[in-house]
Amino acid sequence: MFFLLACTPPPARRPVDPQALRGVTLGVPPPADARPSPGIGCGQVSQDLSFRAHKLLIAAFSEAGATATNASTGPWVLTVALREAAMGPENERARPTDRPVAQGSADRFETPSPDQPQQSWFNSGQGNVSVVLDATLARDGAVVWRNTVSGHASSAPCLQAIDKVQEALGDAVDKLREAIAVELRRR
Repeated sequence: MFFLLACTPPPARRPVDPQALRGVTLGVPPPADARPSPGIGCGQVSQDLSFRAHKLLIAAFSEAGATATNASTGPWVLTVALREAAMGPENERARPTDRPVAQGSADRFETPSPDQPQQSWFNSGQGNVSVVLDATLARDGAVVWRNTVSGHASSAPCLQAIDKVQEALGDAVDKLREAIAVELRRR
């Protein structure tokens, strides 16, 4: 069962109407990487995730018919910050199945406080992947919309960590495109 979950293909991307944003010129400057660290969990690091997010954003809005540019000024500008990208955020707190970890010198064993998070003995549950984007849409320099969008993916614990974070990033970008399309249609 473990290997079946690991080998499941990602879900199909959301369909997009190629005319949804036709005639809209949207500036999408490179996203800021506001994560506390480039670590994504499971000992993996993704330092270029904001670059990948930028490529996905340009492609997503172009697929929807917008003229997407790298501009930070213009009639419409979407500013994005990558706030979080992690595999297994549910492991950030202690659980009853956590085992003690040796602390102190090699000669001396100290039992950790039960209040400290510890490493799990069993399936660590790190299959829940989450990416969080903070987005701001401005029209002629004035903010008209601001929101936080989350993308998710599932995997077996610590398998394909980078691929699964990118899958969650794609999910967040698709949700952001849908929200921006609704906002632009209103105006």
